[in-house]
Amino acid sequence: MKREADEKEYRQDLEALLQEAGEILANTEQNLVLLEKTPSDTALIQEVFRAMHTLKGGAATLGLEDAVAVCHGMETVLDEVRSCQRSITSEMMDGLFQVLDWLRDWRSALGEGTKAPDSARILSVVRTVQGTADYSADPDSPKPPEAPPGKAKTQDLTAILEATASQGGSIHVLTVRFRTDAPLLSVRCFQVRTLVEEVAEVAGSMPSLDEIENDEASDTLTLFVVGDKEADEARRVAATVQDVVEVSMRKYVMNATVDGPSSPSDMSHVRVEKTALGKTVRVDVALLDFLMNMVGELVIDRTRLSQIATKLTSCGETAAVGSEINSLASHLQRTSSELQEGLMRARLLPLKSIVGKFPRMLRDLSQRCGKETVFTMAGESTEMDRTVLEAIDDPLIHLLRNAVDHGIEMPGERERLGKPRAGTIRLSAWHEDNQILVRVEDDGAGIDTEKIRRSAVNKGLITEEASLKLTEHEVTELIFLPGFSTAAVTTEVSGRGVGMDVARQNLERVNGRIEMKTRLGEGTQVTLRLPLTLSIMRALLVKCGEETYAISTSSVEEVFSLKDQAVGSVQGKTAMNVRGRVVPLVSLKGVLRDSPWQRNGARYALLTRTQDQPMAIGVDDLLGEEEIVVKELRAPLSRLRGVAGATILAEGDPAVILDINRIM
Repeated sequence: MKREADEKEYRQDLEALLQEAGEILANTEQNLVLLEKTPSDTALIQEVFRAMHTLKGGAATLGLEDAVAVCHGMETVLDEVRSCQRSITSEMMDGLFQVLDWLRDWRSALGEGTKAPDSARILSVVRTVQGTADYSADPDSPKPPEAPPGKAKTQDLTAILEATASQGGSIHVLTVRFRTDAPLLSVRCFQVRTLVEEVAEVAGSMPSLDEIENDEASDTLTLFVVGDKEADEARRVAATVQDVVEVSMRKYVMNATVDGPSSPSDMSHVRVEKTALGKTVRVDVALLDFLMNMVGELVIDRTRLSQIATKLTSCGETAAVGSEINSLASHLQRTSSELQEGLMRARLLPLKSIVGKFPRMLRDLSQRCGKETVFTMAGESTEMDRTVLEAIDDPLIHLLRNAVDHGIEMPGERERLGKPRAGTIRLSAWHEDNQILVRVEDDGAGIDTEKIRRSAVNKGLITEEASLKLTEHEVTELIFLPGFSTAAVTTEVSGRGVGMDVARQNLERVNGRIEMKTRLGEGTQVTLRLPLTLSIMRALLVKCGEETYAISTSSVEEVFSLKDQAVGSVQGKTAMNVRGRVVPLVSLKGVLRDSPWQRNGARYALLTRTQDQPMAIGVDDLLGEEEIVVKELRAPLSRLRGVAGATILAEGDPAVILDINRIM
């Protein structure tokens, strides 16, 4: 039983380390990209040093010696940089990036339970960056002195404190307490000590640094901080570390013992500052999905109850009962709406949770392609449903790769054209109405539509005759055809013909769409239009024959009664006049049945837009607007073109949710 408990505890500690390591590595990658551009930024150097220091401590706690050796090597180099003993070089940056890649592979292997990557090659890289040989494996190399017994350490610390105090130094005892059940206490102690050392001189600690590295830490850390103002700042930064529940401060008293708790006479100097427990918790995604499904059922019942109340209110003798039920339904609506909104917020994640890797990716791609680029981001804090966020990850990678490989010209060519040597690539995101827009734009060569047309014809994707009838916008749309590529040679960056069509498919799966604008010689702009959430949405219920369909209100700009509209024909195609503008008109019944315009039964027209082009859809009847719960369809139904999912109506009947953009 003890062995099982030990294994469980080790696994919990490992999972905590892996979670923290993931965040540290993501932040470090961004910091390294910035550091390469501003190598004199001491704050960035300190951040990267702290990351290596923290990872080393976490790995040492669990006995993961390979990662300890790798992190310690780079920690030593960075310590020399921050102490101005050496400068940052391109070789050093390349080494740091390679260490980061190795640590990421190491973390993945630990998480998956597979063999960790060999550390021999990366340690060779570290030694090269250090500029020194590795004597750790030499049996004749000098060994560090044995650590003295605990009492001797206490005596040494007391001597240091007395000497500092006798020279006029003001010493404060900073006591930091952690949650007793907090994992990786040694790592937390490392973090607190490192943060405090940045703002104040630390004369010593209990446990000592050696003891912390040997995983001899408890839920209490005592630091002896020099300086009055520095002590206040030290108390503040210590309180910011995860799992800290209490921070206290007192003046150090000469000749007082330091190997036990404070005596009552010392307490007059104590200032206690309680820190709030973490305001966030980790929640399993499956639990969020379950709760959202339950809220969905609640929304259906809420709508049904409102309809019953409305019927009863209009029925004479039962009017009073109906009124009471109506009041109950209204309260249920408010409560369920607030619950729904809260759960939807819980599913939201900021865009920055996936874009952190992009600066590094573009740096490497630019170097590989021999190009110079400047990458900027805006709106990283824009939040969206986690499912949407996952769906746009690959499309954004494709778009950014294309911007480097196909969009940005070589430095010499840009200079010849009067452009800066470095091309600009920008990723931005923002809210617009009830949608989220994510845009990738560059100031590169733009897209040659004639080249696209010829390539599509040569690949047999379209006939020569048909290609000549296409507008410039329609030619650009050919990029999204499966198998399309203009690359003469397939490279590891792009040109495999599996990019833009996959990007569009990923977006359509989450009811999003992609729009492209380009100007030859000036650049390209690609915009992703995405829904705020996938679980519950506002929909317009329409009739087509005997069937009821749901259409997202975000896809409908306006509704017209066809009896008030002049419907005619333009070049053999049905159209209607909308405030002086001719808009193509198609029948939903005709589209679904793959037949021409069918006016019979069509009473209303929904004005929608596809690829910035207006289009009207004729439907037989309107049943009203309603909040619906989106149910995901499984294969083979999920492969039906133009079907975004299904829902259960208030009456209990199922209805198909149409993806109007895909249908058009």
